[in-house]
Amino acid sequence: MEKQTLVLLHGFTGGTDYFNRVEAKLRHSFEVLPLSLPGHEGLDVGPDTIEGFAEWVMDDLERRGVEKPIIVGHSFGGYITAAIVERYAEQISGYGLVYSTAKADDEQAKQKRNQNITRVEEVGVREFVNGLVPSLFAEGADEFAVAEALEIGYMMTVEGAIRALSAMRDRRDMTKALTKANVKGVIIHGTKDPLISEESAFAPTNDHLIHRSTDSGHMGMLETPDAFVAIIEEAFK
Repeated sequence: MEKQTLVLLHGFTGGTDYFNRVEAKLRHSFEVLPLSLPGHEGLDVGPDTIEGFAEWVMDDLERRGVEKPIIVGHSFGGYITAAIVERYAEQISGYGLVYSTAKADDEQAKQKRNQNITRVEEVGVREFVNGLVPSLFAEGADEFAVAEALEIGYMMTVEGAIRALSAMRDRRDMTKALTKANVKGVIIHGTKDPLISEESAFAPTNDHLIHRSTDSGHMGMLETPDAFVAIIEEAFK
């Protein structure tokens, strides 16, 4: 039986290696395709809207000849995935929001995005990443995983960071779109996630969507890889 393609979208300041602890195991069940998003991992900058990133992903998959994929997005990648579900639901066979939310930023979060834009402009990517990435992990997380995530983040460009932060700040609420979506989905929440509450993560509900948790922070695919793989396989095998 031909395996379905599982497309993995990393988070902000992330890269394809965010999935290096789960990719080999996922390949037992899926054709796995991690994508590097524009502005990350040294790539040229791209859109400054979540919808623009969603269009970029779908255009890239079309160029690769990928049809009816499952798309799983981490954090920022989850925002993009939600936009894909809203606009391209008929072109995918499943989706996942992992350590992410379908909700829009509230005013406080928007102010924080603006502060982060200013900080990137003032201190550059490396110092910004040093302040951000360790806080995404639960206390006591594997120091090697943290160090790896830092190195991935350093490859982001200043303009890429600014555009991604702007896109996240201005994104629309996708809760209704996911609640109405007639496509199989999964939401994974980290019980120790400092950024996304369970209420925010699990806001969309319908009969095609399952909610699961891992005993992790915001980086569960690096912190609790076995649990992450088990949930993805449960949802889509």
